[in-house]
Amino acid sequence: MHEFQDYHKIKLNIGGKMYNLWVADTDKKRAKGLSTIDHLPDQHGMIFLYDKLTKNKFSMRGTSIPLTIVFLDEQGKTVHQEKCKPFQEKLVKSSKPYKYVIEI
Repeated sequence: MHEFQDYHKIKLNIGGKMYNLWVADTDKKRAKGLSTIDHLPDQHGMIFLYDKLTKNKFSMRGTSIPLTIVFLDEQGKTVHQEKCKPFQEKLVKSSKPYKYVIEI
């Protein structure tokens, strides 16, 4: 995954499985997300970090792989989760503010 070589990576236990997550911690990295890849290795994904609670919407329009998007509050509690299809037109949003988003 050479397109993410300048990203930090963290390991996180999600549902009893260890995931390797690329860290999207800038506006540019968050805007890019996983839209540039056509294959996501098993137990890999991306975590989006925000400085404060937010309610931005996520778009799958440029993403060619299915993803599960998990919105988390400042304590890491899931506030919304949605399975998304490639190139899905409907925007993905949480009804509650969140500080972190994980795409797997």
